[in-house]
Amino acid sequence: MIYIFNLIIGALSLISIIIYLKYKKTLFENHFKNHIIIFLLKLFFISMFIYFFIYNFSISNYKIFIITGYMNFTFFHILEGIVSQKLMIETDDK
Repeated sequence: MIYIFNLIIGALSLISIIIYLKYKKTLFENHFKNHIIIFLLKLFFISMFIYFFIYNFSISNYKIFIITGYMNFTFFHILEGIVSQKLMIETDDK
């Protein structure tokens, strides 16, 4: 059950990386504002997913789901930062 949970959170986190790859030129015009918006939306959706997952499946040991969910979120947020830095450097060089 926890593997499916973390796979779905990973998939939700990959959406922001795909957005950066697809719309790199328009996102970097106002990078800080766009990054904050994407971060808050991702945090909101993943937090709500964790809540609904724990609530609907009546999980007794909910702490492990919260901890692994946010570790997964943190990993993908760092990965998103690395990807966006590389894309920003590439667009500045052109």
